[in-house]
Amino acid sequence: PIYAGGKYNSMARSSRLTREAALASYQALVANTLLEVRTAYSDVLLAVEQIVVQEASKKLLERELETARRSLEAGTVPKFNVLRAEVELANALPPLIRARNQERIFRNTLALLLGCDIPAESGVDIPLRTADSLKAEPFDVSVGAALNAAWVRRPEIKVAQSASQLRHEEVLQTRADLLPAVSGTAGYGVQNRNFVRDIDRTLDGWTVGVQANWMLFDFGQTQAKVNMARAREERARLEVEDVRRRIELEVRTAFSLFTESKEVLVSQTRVIEQADEAVRLVTARADAGSSTQLEVLSAQTALKLSRTQYSQALRDYTVARAKLERAMGEGVRLVIETGRR
Repeated sequence: PIYAGGKYNSMARSSRLTREAALASYQALVANTLLEVRTAYSDVLLAVEQIVVQEASKKLLERELETARRSLEAGTVPKFNVLRAEVELANALPPLIRARNQERIFRNTLALLLGCDIPAESGVDIPLRTADSLKAEPFDVSVGAALNAAWVRRPEIKVAQSASQLRHEEVLQTRADLLPAVSGTAGYGVQNRNFVRDIDRTLDGWTVGVQANWMLFDFGQTQAKVNMARAREERARLEVEDVRRRIELEVRTAFSLFTESKEVLVSQTRVIEQADEAVRLVTARADAGSSTQLEVLSAQTALKLSRTQYSQALRDYTVARAKLERAMGEGVRLVIETGRR
């Protein structure tokens, strides 16, 4: 081709844009998978913490039951106190059983997301152990900084922009059909002369040709295709703006959830300290005979609830941070560099 109205250059650019869009889509898939894994891992850690909380509550109730039995033997409390302590201990077993089962389910979910092959002989408890515990690592970012990071790093914006540029190249390629196309050929050939037995007597030489084509009139078909391509380009441009607005909403929502989880975590940290102190004081009063069993059980129940909510708050904080980082486009830059190499 000598001249085709820029059609072939536009096709080459379209191929590069298609590759860039595919890489950006791959990066978005990796980012979503990372978020799912982080969430599932946090769920496993939460289940482990819930087991610890339930076992600690069970030990407190066992200690209370033992105290009630000693007091009954000493004749200082009625048998009702022992029965109440036994009932409370029995009621603490189902939550512990459910917490252990929930932990097994979460481990299986995490193994699935990690692509692990679970051995058939492993039984119910799969050989997958976590090396961390729930903890709130500090993370400070403003809404403006989060939005700016999202504009630069989110692969979904790159996918939409590539699609818009592809539609623009489609307009150029379609409009090129309205222009003339010029092509040239050149070659060198050798052949024997006809009706001659001597193979050394040959004809050889260059062949050069030029051809020009121009569709002067096609009842407006090509122009209609150009108009359709322009409409698709305008639609793709609007989709880029829509993607930006949706990402902005996602960032603002994730930021609000992260702020909420951080505030809840701070409040629960204070509550659990107060609940621990309340159990210590009421237990000391009970040992001195100035506190009732109901007060002891109520304080232990409040402590269990505080620990449960604190563990849930830690999990919510971790997941909210992971979602905010995903909304900001964190965690996919290495994938981008690997893809380009």
